[in-house]
Amino acid sequence: MPDFPLDATFADALTLAAAWHTGQYRKVPPGQTPSLPYVSHLLGVASIALEYGADQPEAIAALLHDALEDGPA
Repeated sequence: MPDFPLDATFADALTLAAAWHTGQYRKVPPGQTPSLPYVSHLLGVASIALEYGADQPEAIAALLHDALEDGPA
């Protein structure tokens, strides 16, 4: 059996992404109230990447793909 594809580096990236996006919600159409934490989007993107064969660096990139745009200053 091959080594497990994710290690503490992935967990560290997830912790960073969660911290950088604390207090942010998924965007919703005008008139609706946001209720989903933004990190749910990042987890979804990382999940899809892994399901389609991404390796750990690619999965980490998926977690952090919005950091420059939506993360801390």
